[in-house]
Amino acid sequence: MTATDAQAYWMSATIPSDQFLLYCFDRGAGSGASIEEIGPDLLERAAEIDDLTVRIAEVPRGLDFPYWVHAPVSTRQLRRHRARGWDDCLRILGAEMADQIDLRDHGWRVHLFDPIADAPGVDGPAVVAVLQIAHALADGALASDIARRLFGSDPLVSVRDVRTFSPTKAAARAVVSVPVRAVRLVVAAVGAHRAHRRREHDIAAGRVSAAPAGGRLVAVNTRPDHRRELRTVHTDRDTLRDIGGSVTRGALVVISEALSEHLDVDPSGGLRAEITIAKPGVRLARNHFRNAGIDLWITESDRAVRARRIGDEVAAAVERAAHPATVAESRAMASVPAAVIRWGVAGFDADVVPDTMTGNVVVSSVHRGAADLVLGGGRVVFTTGFPALSPMQTLTHGVHGIGDRVVISICSSPTGLADVDAYRDRLAARLNA
Repeated sequence: MTATDAQAYWMSATIPSDQFLLYCFDRGAGSGASIEEIGPDLLERAAEIDDLTVRIAEVPRGLDFPYWVHAPVSTRQLRRHRARGWDDCLRILGAEMADQIDLRDHGWRVHLFDPIADAPGVDGPAVVAVLQIAHALADGALASDIARRLFGSDPLVSVRDVRTFSPTKAAARAVVSVPVRAVRLVVAAVGAHRAHRRREHDIAAGRVSAAPAGGRLVAVNTRPDHRRELRTVHTDRDTLRDIGGSVTRGALVVISEALSEHLDVDPSGGLRAEITIAKPGVRLARNHFRNAGIDLWITESDRAVRARRIGDEVAAAVERAAHPATVAESRAMASVPAAVIRWGVAGFDADVVPDTMTGNVVVSSVHRGAADLVLGGGRVVFTTGFPALSPMQTLTHGVHGIGDRVVISICSSPTGLADVDAYRDRLAARLNA
């Protein structure tokens, strides 16, 4: 594992972070394949996907980062559910979020729902399939790519490395490599320091903006309990583009309007969202993104101006993420010894209440490609996902599109968000405002 992925794995013991990628399929021209046929077919296809045939193996005494090793696909990774309808499907999935993946055994599972009759935007019965995957195994973009291979129809080519993992050899390799890693860390740290100084000069010269300060806490910034309430608002690409110029900006505008109204936020205090931004360059880890906080400009009443200012916030965050200093920090992180990262994770106190928040809520936006996925003879109609909650964020949003369809999802805990149905209705109303 890379340092970044190992940190995500170790942190998941404190902050559960499994991803749940939901895909809804119609039943095709006929009745479609039975659920009894679909399940085994999915497992058979998963066995040919390298990313779905791995687990982790720990190095003795934590001398190094865990290793990815081969793991055969098991029938235990398929869970079948029977829901009374779409709302019940979301209720069941919310309850399943308490059962997180154990990466020492496997990295994913699929939840397969018997056909339901009232899936949004589907004429007739629909089959819902949900890929639950450990965040250390894949970030949002990579998980979407894996799901595309799982639910796609293209031939799969496996290139897996089946070398045997030896705990003893891994420990010995870690000990021997200490001097080399120490040199790499020093070199990376020096480079990161120089790049940091360059960024400070660039900020002073106005060539790049400084990272904004966090915002004050609001009602949703409290500790979530074990309950997860899931809701979805269905729209299309053109509607969001008409609002904000792009799907992501349009969704951020709608969320800013609905949430500030629902929470009755004092505009002078502002409202912020934590968004995910892909790192520049070649993917060097399974988690290849950064988080950034942006102002949602709830003080701006003109919707077009608000959209433009939110767009400027996103553009500035992307520019900061691409700065050489940010790249150098990632290199330095990759050189930090496993023991140091594990010590840092162990010292994290989830009960500490911060003075400010990078984002009051989370908004994760991923486009999942063309609407050409298939399952049991039916084609995909829409997709969605539910970003995990964290110790002081009881409300997250997903913005997921496939083809022309886009779904804005809500994942919340009732400890922070009162009346999730009313909030969903506000989001839907703002889409049509």
